[in-house]
Amino acid sequence: MGIWGSSTDKQKADEPARRMRLAELTATAKRGLSAFAETGLALEAIQSEELWRLTSQTWAAWCTDELGLTERRVQQLVDAARTCQLLKETGKVPRSERVARELAGMPPETQVEAWSEAVAEAAATGKEPTAEQVAKAAKKRKPKKARKQPVSRPTNYRVPGAAVRITPRKSGFTSYVAALEHALELARKAEQEAAAGNLRVA
Repeated sequence: MGIWGSSTDKQKADEPARRMRLAELTATAKRGLSAFAETGLALEAIQSEELWRLTSQTWAAWCTDELGLTERRVQQLVDAARTCQLLKETGKVPRSERVARELAGMPPETQVEAWSEAVAEAAATGKEPTAEQVAKAAKKRKPKKARKQPVSRPTNYRVPGAAVRITPRKSGFTSYVAALEHALELARKAEQEAAAGNLRVA
């Protein structure tokens, strides 16, 4: 044993103080982990209650003047906070804004489903869900973008004694054949009405 005693003896003597120190640092660490959610909720309140009007002309100006952030960046924090509030019902919330951001913009029930899947996947390794795992689960649930239909061009049809031009519209157009058949039906109807009118005149 050294002249000052072992480090273990000193730690035992200081145990009450060390426990208090541990509790303080743990609380600080936990606040840090959830700070983005607390910040987002505070910002949401300032925006919804229009408290920013007390010092600024616009919300965007307040974000820049008071926080040095763009309006878009502030909205990201608000969205992340909303996500965390929603996911509290699952018993586990994202530990970082980056993770929460992967669920932003999705319907509430879809956010819960994607988060639950990511949590289950991470649990298999004994770790917290990563942004990549959450993004993968979210991607499965995002609606696929409909393929853009090719734009049909106006087409001319030469018939004996005339030329017929079909100009497709953005909505309602199905096919050139359907358009020609409909036009033929309208033409027959018009001719019948004209013939009937001539008979009445005669």
